[in-house]
Amino acid sequence: MRQANLLALALAACCLAVLPSAAAQRRRSLNDDTFEHVTQAATGQTTGVWFVSFCSPSARACKDLAGSWEELGRELLQRQPAPIFLTTVDPHSAPALARRFAISTLPTLLLFRDRKMYRFPGKLTPDTDAKGVLRRFAEEGYVEVAREEVPPPASPLDWILKAAAAKVEVVKAAIEAQDLHVLAKALLPVLGVCLLAILLLLANVGRKAKRD
Repeated sequence: MRQANLLALALAACCLAVLPSAAAQRRRSLNDDTFEHVTQAATGQTTGVWFVSFCSPSARACKDLAGSWEELGRELLQRQPAPIFLTTVDPHSAPALARRFAISTLPTLLLFRDRKMYRFPGKLTPDTDAKGVLRRFAEEGYVEVAREEVPPPASPLDWILKAAAAKVEVVKAAIEAQDLHVLAKALLPVLGVCLLAILLLLANVGRKAKRD
């Protein structure tokens, strides 16, 4: 019996060592590389409810919010029966997340819960009780706004397609403006990639011919 209890304690200790603590999660400032892994925003949200502030340290409104956001984070971390984790994303250093969530103003506050996403609709001013307003939104006020599907992370193919579409627009604009300099700058990389692909194909065909 004693050995079984010791084994159970050892397993619990291992689990605690592997899993990040709630406090460690709250302190995270997430970026393009860590956001989805930590929040699982588009993959089930099994790590809990997340309230995310898209804010830049240099923005005045974000500086005004910082103190209230930190206090709210400490309070909601202790919330029962389940905590709400607060974190911050700097859209300037996380451009993929800024595009993914259509961040156009700062701060933008998004709540991820119940496998959905909710945008805080209000405008915070220095006179606003930011902590109280945001706590109400995170706990119950979110039901009063439209729930949105969480956009999935962009795949490499999405990036390639967007880059290709942007290149096409540049070429079209250069042709309409008869700007040969811009047209050459836009087409030369494409031609270079095509030439490289042709050379690799010819080299591969040559190797096969030698083997045969």
